[in-house]
Amino acid sequence: MKQATIRQIALKRAVAVALIFAGAAVCADTKRAQREHEQGLRYAEARMWKEAEEAFTAAISAAPNPASYVHRAKTRIAGGMNLQAIEDLSEAIKLNPQEAEAWRLRGETHLKVGEPRKAVNDLTRSIDLGLATSPVYSARGGAYEALGQHQLAVDDYTVAIRLRLDDAEAWKGRGLAFSGLGKYRDAIDDFDQATRLQPDSASAFVERGYAYGKLGDFPRAIDDFDRVLRMDPKSVKAYTLRAAALARTREYARSLADFDAAIKLTPGDFTLYLARSTVHSVKGDYVKALDDRNEAIRLKPDWPEAYIARGGTFHQLGMHEQGLADRTEAIRLAPDLPEAWVARGNAYYLLGDYKRAMDDLTEAVRLRPNYEEASALLAKAQKEFTQQTSGQNVVPPRAPAGPAMRLPETSRGDAAPVETSAPVATPPPTPAPAPEEKALAAEPKSAPVKKAKEPKPVVRETPVVATVPPVATTTGTAEQHHQRGRDLIQQKKYREAIEELSEALRQQPDLALAYNARGYAYSLLRDFPHAIADYDAAIRINPKYVNAYQNRRAARSSSGDKAGAAADAEKLRELGK
Repeated sequence: MKQATIRQIALKRAVAVALIFAGAAVCADTKRAQREHEQGLRYAEARMWKEAEEAFTAAISAAPNPASYVHRAKTRIAGGMNLQAIEDLSEAIKLNPQEAEAWRLRGETHLKVGEPRKAVNDLTRSIDLGLATSPVYSARGGAYEALGQHQLAVDDYTVAIRLRLDDAEAWKGRGLAFSGLGKYRDAIDDFDQATRLQPDSASAFVERGYAYGKLGDFPRAIDDFDRVLRMDPKSVKAYTLRAAALARTREYARSLADFDAAIKLTPGDFTLYLARSTVHSVKGDYVKALDDRNEAIRLKPDWPEAYIARGGTFHQLGMHEQGLADRTEAIRLAPDLPEAWVARGNAYYLLGDYKRAMDDLTEAVRLRPNYEEASALLAKAQKEFTQQTSGQNVVPPRAPAGPAMRLPETSRGDAAPVETSAPVATPPPTPAPAPEEKALAAEPKSAPVKKAKEPKPVVRETPVVATVPPVATTTGTAEQHHQRGRDLIQQKKYREAIEELSEALRQQPDLALAYNARGYAYSLLRDFPHAIADYDAAIRINPKYVNAYQNRRAARSSSGDKAGAAADAEKLRELGK
């Protein structure tokens, strides 16, 4: 009886394969094609990918057919030959446009190579052709998330979960989308479910830790990162985020140890050196901070923000000529960077050289007319200069004590929604240090304390800036204003959102997430120059901010800057590797 069943299965399979080739051209060697195709299937079952690919190639040569193209694509995907697989799947679709599996596979492969918009199109087509399964909805949700279209991602993952409640990846994917929307508590709920279904999922725990960190629950965030590092002692992402969380709780020794571990694993990541220097500076260990900033500049000698930061360290060490030289170099590298002019102007002011301070601060305000910190310091410099030139006895202020820089963000660096395409999914979680760091006071709270004489830095932008001023009411923290701005975007109140996000940036000028979100609001208003300026700012804070590149690519494309959009696409491909 058992042998009869086996014979029946073999017969059905042979009939199915024969039908595949029934429509082949008369002149083609269909029997050879069928024979090679069956051999390819046997090799594929044995995971002998090279032999399988050769067999399917022989079948295609004998008689081109969609099934052999699809199966050869699968072997190429298994071998990491994604672009060749896409070519095969395109041929299969040409031969049979109703082949839902070919559309699905091509969509998933487009996502792997950083083309999420094409992935969405292909996966939608496969759903329309009847392949409305949980994995397909999950895949399309991942493509939407890669585009920064977080709500659409949530919608697709919700369908995937409804179709299959035990799929941990769907729960984790929706958690990521909720995080992108700033709905961190909803994200935590989904990550909880993902970890219940898949207790060994390091990625679910690290993303839950990130969400806890965004809510300010650093102990729980640290617990999750601890768990991840027990699973994967080489997780740079976990070390980096835990280092940032530990710095927020003033556990500086442990924070430095984690940065050390991350740097040992990725010694070429210049952002890690600048992030670690932040902790050294907060501890008052300016020599070690200088060493790290020297290394950051060695690794990326054209990074103006690193020169601004190192200049601050030189001032902290009393090496004012070197400090001014570094800030002058930052201006040379990026003459349209207002923060560079403010940094040098601030140094001149604190050294009592009010005329030069006025010149630099005037240029900063010219570059960014709504730069409140620069305007306030310019007014002080003008007042001191007037008193000085009128012969009044003016006591010069103290020499610059150094820059004010934020502790590293416990952030992945991906946040605001986007409208249109650009590649790839969650970026790596490198800290996003601003040019300078805030000193921390020895108080129970861990919030940074503003320095009295030095204006806070903000991120770099182009000379095109927002025309909407911050809201008059400034109640709430920067994070609260940031979240209100996101909520208003979801309500399609874009100008109100811009006001809230502007206030968030006034309070925390190096908040890359807020720049990205405000840029998105401008994009929705089709104010692309201001949108691009904000995306530029976010990228300058965090050069690996994938979502900001995605947004800027879309804005550049919409504004007709095809070359700029192509450059962003190329950068995204680099980041996706």
